[in-house]
Amino acid sequence: MPAGFTGPLCVLLLALGALAAPAARALPTTAFLSHYWRRPLVLGGPGRPHWPAFETALSAQACGQCHIAQYRAWRMSRHAQAMGPGVIGQLAAAGLRHWRFVDSCLSCHAPAGRQGRMVRAYLRGGALATLARQGVSCADCHVRLYQRFGPPLALYLAAGRAIHNGFTPRRGFLQSRFCISCHQFHRNGRRLDGVLLENTYNEWRHSPYAAAHITCQSCHMRNGQHSFRGIHNPRFVRRALAIHLRFAPRTATGDLRARLSITNTGVGHDFPTYTTPQVRIAIWQSCPGRVCPKSVRTAIIGRRISLDLRHQYYDTRLPPDTTRVIPYRVPQNPAARALNAAIVVYPDAAYVRFFRAYLARYHVPPRARTAIREALAHDERSAYLLWQKRLAVPGAQPRPGAYRLPGARDVRTHQQVHTRRAP
Repeated sequence: MPAGFTGPLCVLLLALGALAAPAARALPTTAFLSHYWRRPLVLGGPGRPHWPAFETALSAQACGQCHIAQYRAWRMSRHAQAMGPGVIGQLAAAGLRHWRFVDSCLSCHAPAGRQGRMVRAYLRGGALATLARQGVSCADCHVRLYQRFGPPLALYLAAGRAIHNGFTPRRGFLQSRFCISCHQFHRNGRRLDGVLLENTYNEWRHSPYAAAHITCQSCHMRNGQHSFRGIHNPRFVRRALAIHLRFAPRTATGDLRARLSITNTGVGHDFPTYTTPQVRIAIWQSCPGRVCPKSVRTAIIGRRISLDLRHQYYDTRLPPDTTRVIPYRVPQNPAARALNAAIVVYPDAAYVRFFRAYLARYHVPPRARTAIREALAHDERSAYLLWQKRLAVPGAQPRPGAYRLPGARDVRTHQQVHTRRAP
């Protein structure tokens, strides 16, 4: 869950003097996983095995020569982008003089000791080596001391196939605890309003999904896929929500009334988890060729905090199996032809806020500024239209072709509609 990490907030905290210590992360509770995820990860060993050079390099491309489907899925995933330009730019801005901060970021974005040494060389002015640039790659999850680990593969092992000179199957790879060291703050970590800033594992643990043994891997790695789908994937998100827009009885004063309901039917933790994404909802009446004046009503689902992590503005997220109802009650415009509703997801909303503020407030070295600008441009384009619906207003005279539904195919239009708040 690279978009769920604290990295994009840390440099600003460093500049503000608010970062006293790296965020404490939870450790898995089983003996194997606690040892397996001890930082920094040790991928290699004192002596190299008798393997081809491309294998001992431990790059994702090397693994992809045999594990083709897994490599192709990983390459498009958020894990592969864990060391994207936003993180690289922040690390370059911090530099070696703030290595403790850099190392705390790397503990999830590039957690192997070998990757840390590569980043240190980069901060001295060199190029960033491939393994470090690959972020959370194959070896970070599957290799320790050149030994390969993975989930039990009963059929594969029963066939008598020799894997990597001694592949070690472990059931821990199938448990939600496997993800905890990067997707859950320690119980002593930073909290706002009593809730840890990163609390994904605990959200799942207290949900019906944990009781039903539906793990993180059940959804985010369905059938062993390595795409790690999440908030950035529209189809994945849409399948996890039930959304309905219905008219309510009209009032004696002539108000147009409706109810938009959103139910978390398939997300095993709060929707959305962490503080980064924002889900924006808009409901409005459409008049011929325009949005009816003073008809827009908006709502937000998410958890918004201040950039210094000291204040929480709101937390309107949806725990599993809960519903949010957005009521609409606005005087009907005489020219209104339809009631429209749209939901747009901004997966990187907090990052956009941070990058804009950081570039505006501080002097950033050229190499770091270039990378952060690239990240900002990317995150500003990550929004997508999740859902929309149009209901004809009862009794309205249809005028085919007289107007176009705002937001039907254009997220930017929805952004404009969303800002037209009623007084």
